[in-house]
This record gives sequence, C-alpha cells and structure tokens, in this order.
Amino acid sequence: MKNKFVVGAIAVSAFLLASCNNINNKKSNDVSLTPSTTFINSTEINSVSSQQYNESRSLSLYAINDFHGAVIQNDNEPGIEALGGYLKERKAEGNTLLLNSGDMWQGSIESNYNHGRLLTEAMNEIGFDCFTLGNHEFDWGQEFIQFNRELSDTTINNGYQTPFLAANIYDFDIENKITFDYAELGDEYVIKTLENGLKVGIIGVIGKDQITSICSQYVDDISFEAPTPIIKNLSDKLRQEENCDVIILDTHTDQRSITESNDLGQDFAGITQVSKITNKRYVDAVFCAHTHQNETDYINGVPFIQTNGYGRSVSNVELEVSSKGDVTCKKYYNISSNTFRNYKDENLANLVQKYKDNSDEVSNEKIGYTYGNMSSNEILPNFVTVAMANFAETNNIPIDYALTNNARSILPYGNVTYGTLYHSLPFDNVIYVIKTRGTYLARELNYSSTSFYRIDDEPIDENKIYQIAVIDYMAFHRNTNRNYNYFPDLEVVCKFEKIGYEIYNYRDLTADYMRSFNGATIQSSNYSDSQIRHNSSLIHESIG
Repeated sequence: MKNKFVVGAIAVSAFLLASCNNINNKKSNDVSLTPSTTFINSTEINSVSSQQYNESRSLSLYAINDFHGAVIQNDNEPGIEALGGYLKERKAEGNTLLLNSGDMWQGSIESNYNHGRLLTEAMNEIGFDCFTLGNHEFDWGQEFIQFNRELSDTTINNGYQTPFLAANIYDFDIENKITFDYAELGDEYVIKTLENGLKVGIIGVIGKDQITSICSQYVDDISFEAPTPIIKNLSDKLRQEENCDVIILDTHTDQRSITESNDLGQDFAGITQVSKITNKRYVDAVFCAHTHQNETDYINGVPFIQTNGYGRSVSNVELEVSSKGDVTCKKYYNISSNTFRNYKDENLANLVQKYKDNSDEVSNEKIGYTYGNMSSNEILPNFVTVAMANFAETNNIPIDYALTNNARSILPYGNVTYGTLYHSLPFDNVIYVIKTRGTYLARELNYSSTSFYRIDDEPIDENKIYQIAVIDYMAFHRNTNRNYNYFPDLEVVCKFEKIGYEIYNYRDLTADYMRSFNGATIQSSNYSDSQIRHNSSLIHESIG
C-alpha cells in the first residue's frame, strides 16, 4: 500500500455487540518458538493463583486505538477530555484495565506542536495500563518516543508513567541486514494485579510490515520482527514464571495481519491455540489497530476488537476467570462516543488548555480561501504538487515533476486556517530533489495514491534520467527487505529549505503558497486529475 495511513470506511454504530458463543474454526499448525527474550518485570504486587479462589472473578478491559491527536471535541470526535473522563470513571470501578493500541500522538496541531507531550501527559493522568507503539509514533524520530516514555504525571496520579510496549522491535544493521538485540523503545510486556487478585500480563507488538509505513530515515536502525513467535514465547513465560491468570495482546495491527489470515474467523498463526507448554491459550483477548475499522471477531474463544479511531468509540471486553483458572469471554463490543462525549474532567481540561494556549495563535492564522472542498486523494495533494513546483521555479531549482501522496483528510471549502490545513496535512515530510530513471518515475505516476504536477511537456521516456521533487517518505521508501523500492536508483540532488525554518516541511510550503494568493479565491476545480498536468493518462503524450 502506498499511503502512510489507512482510513476505514466502516461506519460507527452505537453498539457493535457480539456474544461470545463457541465458534468452530479450523485449527492451524503451531509455530516454532524463538529463543527466550529478555524480560522487564513490571509486577506491582504478588498475586494468588486462580485455583485458590472458590468462585470466578471478572476483568473489564477498555481500549482505544489510532487516536491521531484528536485532542479537541468536534462534531465527529469527542476529544481527550470527554474520552479521558469516561475512561477514568470506568477504571475507578475496579478490576479494570485501560489499553492504548498506538498511533496516539500524530494528527493535529494541538498534539504535533508539542510532539505528543500533551497526550502522553493525558495518558498518565487517565492511568492507561499500557501504550503499544504504532507506526506514527516514529514520525518525529525515536528520540521523541524516548522523551515521552520518561514523562511522569504531575497532578494527582503520583508520578505515574504509562508503560510503553514494543515487544518485537529490535536493533538493526541495515547495511549488513543483521538483526541485533531488543531495541528498548518500550517494555516487552507489563503485568498488572487487580483488586480481586487476578494477575494479568499484557504483551504489546506492532505489525511486522509497518516498517514500510514510516519514513525510512527514522527506522533504518531498527526492525519489526515477526510477532507470532515472540507472542507465544512471552505468553509461556508469563504463565509459567510470573503465574499470570490472563494474557492480553495489545497490537498495532489488524486481526487478519496478526493471525496471518485473509479472512475473518481464522487464525493461521495460531496465537489463539492452546500452548503445549502451559495447556492454556496463548492469548485470551486481542486488541487491534492501524486499519481504522470497527472490527469485532471471535476465534477459538478469543475476542479480537478494534475501533475506527479518533476516539469515536471505545472497545470493551469483559472476561471471567473460573475457580479452575479457565478464561471465558462474556462480551465484546465497541461503545459509541455518544455515550461519553458529555463527560468533563477538570484536570484534563486544564492540561489541554495549557498546551492549546501555545498553539492557538499559529493555528488560528487565516492563510487562504477556497471555493469548493479539496479532497484528500486528489484536489489537495495536487495543490501541494503545484506549490512544490512553484517553490522550485522561484528558487531556480530545475525539476521535471513534483510528487506527493494522499492527504490525511479533506480540506473544507471557505476560510482556511493554518490549523485546518494542519489537520489535513499533519505529517512533517520534507521535500527532496532526486534523479531517477523514467521507468521508475512512470511506475510511480500511475499509482492511484500518487499525485503529481508535470513540468516537462514531452512524453515520458523510460530511459531518460529525470529530476523530480518528491516528499521524503516516497523518495526513500524501503520494502520489507529494507531496499529502496520506489526509486531504487535515486540520486539526491538537494532538499527544499527556507531561511527561518529548521525543517521546511511540505505543509509549511503549501501554507506559504496559499498565502501568496493574498486572499484571492483558490478554485479547487483547477487542481483536479482532469487537468493535463495532473493527468496520469497523458504522461506518454506531448502536452506542449
């Protein structure tokens, strides 16, 4: 997939309720285990095994995924104050855990402006029991992951730090393609002991292929290892050595990817199977993410669940552990934000305001006016490529084409503020000028997720070397073998830079281009794919 993100098109319902009836599924072959990894023991108190209890005990799990910086409440998103207030109330009920399945920070000026610090402090205040790293946590580099990981709560939560989880992220030598030790960007697991004595181990992993969904310069020194053997190995260790009653998998990938199946209701990877070592399932519930889909599935007695993100709903799984230690799912469903969008929380409101005061002046600047919506997959990215070409011409940088990929969201018609543009273009991609052969350029121009502006009037020649302006994510994209695959022969010429900017990203370049209209109306229809310089069906024809 060429996009940096996937937006699901499945609508949110108030309650996607599924009963946990037994479902007969085909069993898959077990997967061999890798050698034991190093463990970080996060146990808070000692627990007693389930067999010492005369009655069953219950566990409530609430989870969010792909929040993407949706700090402020609007018509579609409840905002962090309402969401957090609701989750704090649920946790106060006892025997409850809160999970976050990744892609928390990146997506709005309110969050991006402080590189995720606001939302990390919010997680600590709410009391999340884990936070599994997603691909977009890497958008500003690994140093910001480490910085946020070390933040402590400063209000009423006694210096609490939300545990970051990253069980399958390892150090990597990209030149020699050698994987080394665990990368220490998060813990492999966390153990929580509840009021009723249940001891719960939570394992956190990211999808292996998501290494290709990150600007390669930020992850060339790490690898995302196949999660299944790691999950099984850690599950056995948690049950045997730590006496965990329940194993939860918090993963930044969808059900089909983590089970290695193209279909719902199947598990080719075997993570829902019974371990030959412990005679227990490897996992008792799986929280998913990344594809932004309202996902509810049930495989071999194990619930899989995901929301469509942005806090629009919250996943809830209810488990029961019998006196014999058997774990049963009682229900699993997604709770619509209509249930909690009116919640208030003073501590979270004050936290948001503190950071919002720093970004509002920049966010509220009016930079342009558009007639007609700018779509995320056509009009807006085409406009960005025109802005790129304009910058190149103004600065005497010769290019033949300018390329980018889809925007995150539509840019609504009317007044455009820097904040609304930020919401549509939240990434900090910078623009490089590279040389590449026409055969690779033609291939990229024909992808549906690629938008471009054509300066060269002549038909594309697959043997010619072209000079193009392109965002860094595309310029340096690597495949799962960690080789450059969009432009394998790339030669870097220069990078777009501007005095006064430490990093002159494509959003700021686009904002500057909008400002150059001096308030004149920008006609969105002028940037459609039907225009000859944006039209991929004409690249083999002369347009001069």
